[in-house]
Amino acid sequence: MSSDSLNILIVHIAGLTQTALALPALRSLRSHFPQSRITIVSSTIAADLLKLAEVADEILPLGRFKYAEMIKPRTLYRGAKIWNELRNSNYDLAIELKSGPESAIVLQLANPRSRLGQSRVSKGRGGLGILAERVRQILVQRPPVHIHLAHEYLKLLEPLNVRPVESEPRLTTDRAADALIEKLLQKHRVQLGELLIGVHPGAGGSRQRWPLERFASIASRMINNYGARILVFAGPHESGDAKKLSALLPAKRAITIESPKLAEFASAAARLSLLVANLSGPAHLAAAVGTPVVAVSATSNPSAEDLLGKRHEQIRGSHLTLISEEEVYEAACRLLKMNRAEFLGAR
Repeated sequence: MSSDSLNILIVHIAGLTQTALALPALRSLRSHFPQSRITIVSSTIAADLLKLAEVADEILPLGRFKYAEMIKPRTLYRGAKIWNELRNSNYDLAIELKSGPESAIVLQLANPRSRLGQSRVSKGRGGLGILAERVRQILVQRPPVHIHLAHEYLKLLEPLNVRPVESEPRLTTDRAADALIEKLLQKHRVQLGELLIGVHPGAGGSRQRWPLERFASIASRMINNYGARILVFAGPHESGDAKKLSALLPAKRAITIESPKLAEFASAAARLSLLVANLSGPAHLAAAVGTPVVAVSATSNPSAEDLLGKRHEQIRGSHLTLISEEEVYEAACRLLKMNRAEFLGAR
């Protein structure tokens, strides 16, 4: 397809992890179609990530059926405006990066001139066609994962002759958010050059959370052995855990950052020498801003949503409780030493 000016719609309604892993594909697409107008339909939770990445001209955030986000009054009102815009935007091309019930409806409303993506629903098949495709996706057994999701997204764009400009997610921070985090660190009297280590004990579900006490023990050892200051991150439903973890650490060595905006989290993560976390969206965001990450993961084998890059380590186990504190601590020490060696070598 020609790279002349086009009106392009990208549909990727997903959480933070999958959206972060879509960044290489989205940045490559933006580079290939510099004169085109690119609109991305995303989930509400991932909209700020895409705005920070600056890979599109417009972001349209929609609620997800799975999490009942669409029934919230504010989301309903915003969704109605988006549905109307989709009907009247005359898209030349729609790219379905992630298939799902929401994306099927979006594509039906947008009615683009041409389509590229995972879903095989034909133009004009209507609601029955969409339902049949959903049933087909459930019944068809997917083969074992052999390709990382970030690379799968890039491969999907090959029919457009889009060549990768990067293979790993990359984010730059927002200046206003940088200033806010700097002000917070000054308030807590963090000295220039002081070692900052982040801990994010939360995740999407309880099964995906390493025991809080083990995070606290890792943080305590980093304070005692490295003189580190600890930044404890907590999402909207995790503030109790963050306060509990901070209370287990030596006095005045922990700074709790609760429910930060995404740009603020990215700025804070960029200041860290290391983040220790469950494998979740925040771990991927920290990796994207260049922070070394140790992630504990309830997967015995490599998965399509692993962290990318040599500066990160995933400690795996069939169940998170089987992952020992010593494994995670040793990985953290390795990354700290590697990071320090790279810094000295660059001087």
